[in-house]
Amino acid sequence: MGHLLPHIGLRTVKTGLAVALALFFADLRSSPAAIFAAIGAIVAMNRTVGDAFQSCRTQFFGILLGAGFGAVFVNLFEGFRYIGVGLGLIALILLCVELKLQFAVPLACIVFVSICLSPADEAFFYGANRLLDTSIGLATALVVNIALKPYNNRARITEQFTHFLQSVPAYVEARVICGRYPDLSPLSRQLGRIAEELSIFEKQNVFRLPDHRTQAVYLRGCEQLANALLQELTALCAMDEKGRLSPENAEKLSALGLHVPDTLPAPPQSDADVVGNYHLSGLLQAYHYLSEFNLME
Repeated sequence: MGHLLPHIGLRTVKTGLAVALALFFADLRSSPAAIFAAIGAIVAMNRTVGDAFQSCRTQFFGILLGAGFGAVFVNLFEGFRYIGVGLGLIALILLCVELKLQFAVPLACIVFVSICLSPADEAFFYGANRLLDTSIGLATALVVNIALKPYNNRARITEQFTHFLQSVPAYVEARVICGRYPDLSPLSRQLGRIAEELSIFEKQNVFRLPDHRTQAVYLRGCEQLANALLQELTALCAMDEKGRLSPENAEKLSALGLHVPDTLPAPPQSDADVVGNYHLSGLLQAYHYLSEFNLME
């Protein structure tokens, strides 16, 4: 049996390419600390372009604020290093909060301290080079991430909706036809995974493209239908009596491929019959719409 090569994901390839290019660009300017270009490229290579932009924003503002404050304070408090570092950190954190840049606080503080621990005559040079090299890495990774098949989980979301729909008839059969109380937690977990993937999908629209926004709204509509379906099924499972199945709903269940015994359909008479058929009708309507929407391109 031949040796099986491990799977190499596209993100892995893009990370390697981005780091190699970032180091090349840093060397073109004879950078004294090209490692920061590599670090910037690694940090910026996220799953989605939206996450990459968020990482770039954090890195850029964190280093800019930390390096700027560090260069100032290392000269003002050259003979009082510890006092300067403490006062500088307080002022830096307050500035980040005032500018609504709380996301950059940890990195800004780290860069600030590293600047303050450098010799005063090298602080500005070190901070400027770190900012420039990191920016080279961030920009390189962003270009690679955008240009080389950016992440798109649209097909995965559609597949999850399809799997959800395929699971529903068995639950309906168990409750409505067999009179059992099925465990609905697997369906809830499926909807949870769909919601997570939708959040990722929405982050991909960093350029606010109208087509992507339309798709996101459409998929959120499908999610609402799936939630409505689960709510109706939950209501059916919460009833003490499932009620008698109306002929109309029996016909719809048969259309789903479920076998409905001839003894089950009957005109509703009791409150349980009316309520049960009401929830079942809502469930089947949501199932029908979701089936149609999920097949749309």
